[in-house]
Amino acid sequence: MPQPGMPGNLRGEDWIGREITDIKRQIRELAAANPFGLSGLRLQNGGMVVEGYQTVNGPATFTGSLDLPAGSVSDTALANPVQTATASSGVTNYAIDTTSTVRASATLTVPAGFTRAIITATATAMGTNSGTAPDYLYVSAVVAGVNGGELYSSAAAGLGVGIAAPFNPTLTGLTDGQVITVGVATRAGTATWTAATANQASVAATAIFLK
Repeated sequence: MPQPGMPGNLRGEDWIGREITDIKRQIRELAAANPFGLSGLRLQNGGMVVEGYQTVNGPATFTGSLDLPAGSVSDTALANPVQTATASSGVTNYAIDTTSTVRASATLTVPAGFTRAIITATATAMGTNSGTAPDYLYVSAVVAGVNGGELYSSAAAGLGVGIAAPFNPTLTGLTDGQVITVGVATRAGTATWTAATANQASVAATAIFLK
């Protein structure tokens, strides 16, 4: 009760309770508020979520892992982007004459914006010597019209043989949509080997395209 001659308590007897209630309400409002809402930042337990377009005008350091969805960074944004492609082809049951000839080929297409390619091509061949004397089977990989060099193996009369020849050139000055042909060339040494199901040739190539 107010003392005689003293001014009365204008806040009322329950002012302390009301002050506590107001403080609790303010705490709840502050906890629910997002002071960075307009910037796209949303705080969550243990971190934050950034939504919307963000511009960073300066260096940024990430000391942990960075997870990006597939396709979120375009090739044009990378200093050294890489694309790959594969191609393969083959032939069977053909006659192997004595002239080095491309028996099967496949193509690789240069993606837009790329000017170089590292080609890994492997040509393989097998065949049966149908002659009456020992002979040799030659095979080579051909990339963009360039023969990577022949390798050979001998076969006795009536017997078969197999061999593989790699070729790994680097091509430069490529243009968008340019077609690169890869092939397998074979020949016999001294006489034509008649067509047979055992006579097979194939080429498999992988291209790594670079800017």
